[in-house]
Amino acid sequence: MPKISTLKQIYERLNCQEKTVNGVCWFECNTNADKAVVIFHGVTGGKIDMAPLAERYVNFGYAVYAIDLPGHGGSLRPKFESYDDLADWLNYTLEQIGRFPDVIISNSFSSSILYHALRTNKIPDHTKIIMACPTPDTTILADALQKISNNLPENFSWSVYNSRPIRGVRVAVALKTRQKAAWNWLIESERYKKDNLTLRDSDILTTLLYENNPYVHGIALEYQKRITLIIGGKDNVAPPKTASIMHELLPEARIISVPAAGHILHFEALEAYPEP
Repeated sequence: MPKISTLKQIYERLNCQEKTVNGVCWFECNTNADKAVVIFHGVTGGKIDMAPLAERYVNFGYAVYAIDLPGHGGSLRPKFESYDDLADWLNYTLEQIGRFPDVIISNSFSSSILYHALRTNKIPDHTKIIMACPTPDTTILADALQKISNNLPENFSWSVYNSRPIRGVRVAVALKTRQKAAWNWLIESERYKKDNLTLRDSDILTTLLYENNPYVHGIALEYQKRITLIIGGKDNVAPPKTASIMHELLPEARIISVPAAGHILHFEALEAYPEP
């Protein structure tokens, strides 16, 4: 059996380079390719998590730009008061990269940013969209974790959050696959959080989702045919009704269902991410 590469090893194999411009941090690889894909991770994650997905799209012939969300990794967090601010940040980020994206891929929380940006006409025309694990509603478990995060003292709760036992619980809850690679990658990702994020930065973003959920209005039909949704059937963050909610909002979009996967689709279901 071939040895499983770590996230860091994939990053190095792709000869990725880290860039920070005007408060936005990303890694890029295969930049001489004619086509470009921009990838956004989810809250409490990091750009390194997108290394397996980057490799997939490099193999499809794309230049890849994987972005740190605001307050994550090397990206600064401006003041956000609404999803309009987040959509503006997304556009600002694309400007810093300095390249037209043929495809934008979002995961979890970042899918809500991309959804609002699409709805408010802030995405470049003809850019194809892949939104993974959208969260138009959340499970009781996710709601409980959000309340705990909001109410515990920051230093104490962040220390507990990053303790080895709690990291192990998060991995067990998040993943539904038995693939060893997915488990190894998520365990590796969890080890990076303490030095690359603060609880306050993640809470500010997730609180916006709870208070100003953008998945309440549909998107113009002319935009929907360029959208692909990928949804895990065993997601512990988004409930089973997610697929029906998203179909009602985006009846013309393509929906890819992965029945055996949970919420970490970029580790659990790499093969579900299509070549645009």
